[in-house]
Amino acid sequence: MLEKQNKLAGLTERIKPNWMESLTPEQLARYKAGEVSLGELAGISGPEMLEIAMQGFRMYEQGRYKEAKIIFEGLCDLDPSEAYYRTALGTVYLAEEQLEYAKNNFDLALVLNPKSLAGLVNRGEVHLRLGDIVEAAQDFTKAVELDPENKDPLTMRARLLAAAALETIEAAQKEASAGPAKK
Repeated sequence: MLEKQNKLAGLTERIKPNWMESLTPEQLARYKAGEVSLGELAGISGPEMLEIAMQGFRMYEQGRYKEAKIIFEGLCDLDPSEAYYRTALGTVYLAEEQLEYAKNNFDLALVLNPKSLAGLVNRGEVHLRLGDIVEAAQDFTKAVELDPENKDPLTMRARLLAAAALETIEAAQKEASAGPAKK
């Protein structure tokens, strides 16, 4: 545990605000042009960022959403091209019932990776909670199409949520058709 804390402290040291002062004008220009990420400039490797993400995931699992959000926001800043970080951040917002923030992060994740099952299923759930049934069904359908053999557990979740969306649509249609008859 102490080794992990030291490693995280070392990463934190490298990403303190004043570290950017040591960058060359060329490095800053490449960053501004989107050629390199902050993580690359700070010298944080992919495996190190994955380790940080796993820590964020553990925080999420423990219901420590504030800490998880800080971790995933930082990772999104360090590598804005990685869809997983946006999906993870959206999932934290979803757990907190901050649906618009969740949707925005899932939208960004799906721009980065249109085939993200987690992004599609979670955004579909947001749509469902917001009452946007058609949009929810579209996301669930895309997710199921991406995994027709049901290899990913998220696909089963998409199927279940799609069924719930369909029931909602059918109930609304029955209510609408029965409404005029009651008068």
